[in-house]
Amino acid sequence: MNKKTGIIIGGVAGGILVIAGVIAAIFLLKGKQTDSYRVIKVMKAEGHCIVARGDIDDLEAYVGMALQSGDAVHVDGNSSLVLMMDEDKLAYVEQNTDFSIVAEGTAKDSRSRIELTRGALTCEIQNDLSANSTYEVNTPNSTMVVRGTSFRVEVTDVETIKKVLESSAIQPSMLFMAKTLDASGIKGLNTITRLTVTEGKVLVTLHDEHGNPIGDPIEFDENTDVLIGGSDSDSCIIKEITGIDPATFPAVTIEFFKDIATGSGKMVITVEDLQVQLIEKKDCMVTFMYGTDVFGTQTVSKGEIVSKPSLRPTKNGHWDVDFLEPVNTDTLVYWVEE
Repeated sequence: MNKKTGIIIGGVAGGILVIAGVIAAIFLLKGKQTDSYRVIKVMKAEGHCIVARGDIDDLEAYVGMALQSGDAVHVDGNSSLVLMMDEDKLAYVEQNTDFSIVAEGTAKDSRSRIELTRGALTCEIQNDLSANSTYEVNTPNSTMVVRGTSFRVEVTDVETIKKVLESSAIQPSMLFMAKTLDASGIKGLNTITRLTVTEGKVLVTLHDEHGNPIGDPIEFDENTDVLIGGSDSDSCIIKEITGIDPATFPAVTIEFFKDIATGSGKMVITVEDLQVQLIEKKDCMVTFMYGTDVFGTQTVSKGEIVSKPSLRPTKNGHWDVDFLEPVNTDTLVYWVEE
């Protein structure tokens, strides 16, 4: 073999080794990515759902959009959002909700946390989590930890509840919370968390508004409604109620419950009961809020649009709702200063 031929053969052999090394690296990287990749995908977005990501300008959520760990999400009035994590963890987000999401670990051994500061969402975990996985929802006064279940969490402030009730703009969930709070006689609370366990068990740790834990964790079984009150320095169970009354939820919650019940079937409330409740909700109460004050109300038929108020709370600002979107549930609409 002459020198030129040896160089060619050596070059080809070297090229084959390089290609083989690249292919092997690709497969190794692919395997590593498959093991570590956390999927957070928008499955449904109605109305205006805004995603804030670091220094990037606010992004409008759309079906198929991939969210990142650390994203903050705002869902406007008369809007809703459905997220999926790892193909088997769903979050059904209601109107007027603010939260951020943290997804760490791998799809197999995952650590998921939702920081819910306002509003309501229903979580469905379709498969039992692995021994090293965690899933929790953190609110201003408590943290819910689960392994495999479906449950709803709602966070609101006491002043808003009082103002809405004083205006006679009755929102089903707020009415339920207000009556339960009044009956308890507990005073001095700033926030209320409503936990509704519709399947499985939820472990709750109480904490003050600074995150300092209070007492031992408490386990709540399915078919349970729990109200938790919190202040700057304390947190307590206001009431634990056995049994879930669909009439105490807005229509959008009933729709979400129905989706779960007809899908995975993980719901102690029957599809028939949910369907009846949806049929009975024919009118929707729209309440316009300026801070914690009620600016005005409108009653519209389900599926109709609401009229923009002729007066404005301040010169510069807007209502956080799309007035061209039909209203299908009782709605709180907030004034946003510009």
